[in-house]
Amino acid sequence: MYIKVINPQVHGKTVFDNTGSCSRIVDYLNKENKGRPLGKKELFFNHEKDHIGRNEVIHEIDNNRKGIAAGRSRFHSLVIAPDQHELTHICKDPDKLKEYTKRVMEIYATHFKLGSGKFLHPEDIVWYAKLEHERNGNYKNGHNMHVHIIVSARDRNQKISLSPNTNNKKRFNRVDFALKSEKKFDIMFNYPRKESLLTTHQITKYASLNQKEKYFTELKAIQSREEIKASWNPSISILLLPNELIYPTERSSRQKEDERYRRRKRKKGKDNNLSL
Repeated sequence: MYIKVINPQVHGKTVFDNTGSCSRIVDYLNKENKGRPLGKKELFFNHEKDHIGRNEVIHEIDNNRKGIAAGRSRFHSLVIAPDQHELTHICKDPDKLKEYTKRVMEIYATHFKLGSGKFLHPEDIVWYAKLEHERNGNYKNGHNMHVHIIVSARDRNQKISLSPNTNNKKRFNRVDFALKSEKKFDIMFNYPRKESLLTTHQITKYASLNQKEKYFTELKAIQSREEIKASWNPSISILLLPNELIYPTERSSRQKEDERYRRRKRKKGKDNNLSL
């Protein structure tokens, strides 16, 4: 699972600048709809409704900026991109990915720590999402399906600044947000995750030597068990090797009995020759 808060200064500077109107990124996300009839267009959605047009998105995001100084971020962008195994698990169902996006944005809202024990509710944030089937102009059997999200840098009442790009983990912890969102996918769709690549990346980058050794030892053990489970086919084993697998003692006894019978038969043949 790839869940990332985009920093336009690093990741999207050539596409959009979040210090002004969001119209540029909205138009960019509409690129797949060019030439499609209205019924085939993939429109924006949020936690309240689907089929939202570009004008509503631009109006709501651009006008939810009271108190934001010139040159400061007016909105933020997020990406949710399941890998091909996760997409296959949900049968590449766009509706399931949209529903999951709504749950992720609930986690996003409640993840801001405002002090004095206060926290935001999902309805306190202004956001719009757009599902895309292609990535960089490529389409591969739905395996490129992902979601882009535009979310205002102010709460709906325009009193609280909301920046997921802050360096203050006590205010918004991006890593914890991504991990909890990934876990939500597993719970929602009963997904048997063998490894969290998000966790592996964090362990590799930030953990101590002892933490790394413990983590990768446990991960290797899990992967070995999964490989044995995946390769073992009991029906084939029993059909091809029944004696070795199930009846080693009985097989040995039969072999000995057959050998005694052959010896008696050979001895009887010799005695008959001598009597002649």
